[in-house]
Amino acid sequence: MTSPKILCISLGSIGKRHLRNARKLLPSAAIAVWRQHTPGGGAVPEGADALLSSAEEALAFGADAVIVSSPASEHLKNASPFVERQVPMFLEKPLAASADGVDDFARRCKASRGFIMVGYVLRFLPALHTLQRLMRDGSLGDVLTVRIEVGQHLPDWRPDTDYRTGVSAQAKLGGGALLELSHEIDYATWLFGWPRSILCSRDRLSSLEIDVEDSAHLILEYPGKRVLVQLDFLQRVANMAVQMVGTKATLRADLLKEEVHLITPAEPKGIRVDSEILPNGNDLYLRQFDYFFHRALPGRYTAVYPGTPSFVDGATVDHAAGVVRLVDLAKKSSDTGTRQSVRS
Repeated sequence: MTSPKILCISLGSIGKRHLRNARKLLPSAAIAVWRQHTPGGGAVPEGADALLSSAEEALAFGADAVIVSSPASEHLKNASPFVERQVPMFLEKPLAASADGVDDFARRCKASRGFIMVGYVLRFLPALHTLQRLMRDGSLGDVLTVRIEVGQHLPDWRPDTDYRTGVSAQAKLGGGALLELSHEIDYATWLFGWPRSILCSRDRLSSLEIDVEDSAHLILEYPGKRVLVQLDFLQRVANMAVQMVGTKATLRADLLKEEVHLITPAEPKGIRVDSEILPNGNDLYLRQFDYFFHRALPGRYTAVYPGTPSFVDGATVDHAAGVVRLVDLAKKSSDTGTRQSVRS
């Protein structure tokens, strides 16, 4: 069996992580990197076997799987030639910087024989699957309201780099809280489906030197349920939390600590629910790639994690396209001050 050939497109902070993890899971693979915005190409990155300098070289490499980690504004352009060639592909989130062209792209992906997924990595967090299980087994009763919150001060994300030059800070690259923190929109719609309508208020409230919103507050409206989502670049202590209020109980989850508590009339102080805790932060990304390589390279890759072969909750291109459409509607709602209907 020949070793697979893996192409990594772009090598920002998330691209470097993906390269390291691809090498860890596929130690004998031939890995090439196409860096589009490095003058003169530079040196072959650590963990890679080759550095490519053009789209022609990237296509000629003959990859068995492609990892796209470029800015969101370039995702569809970078991915399209490989979709046409039926190459399995991993696309970092969000799918695109706007909904323009995402429906056509999703249709072409659906027609491709290559497995294609989008990197909404929180789909692989055990704590979220614990939430899903508690909803399904009736522990909460009917869920009436949900509050989802994520925030961290943008300069603290990557202290060794200038936040002003990153994707998150620039509208032209697909930055802003709504797109950069769309993990929460993805898992809200994964757990609850698509809302009937959406309201949003977004703004730049801080003195951060960015040209995008640093915070957004969304209300996803469902029949008999409301889901509130707060996304921000502001909080000095990183925070990822979920609260679900049901007719039987309230659930509170700290997704950074990976702790889930259930609060009931019998246990008003709350009881901790058993939920797997990952050994380290990178394990989440390894599980994501274990799933991708298992699906993308059948017969050529053996899954590392026992749960990978039966996992079914990876983010599809169709769903990721819906997330981008929802972000566009959220922006329109905020800019016009009106409620926006969501197409199913």
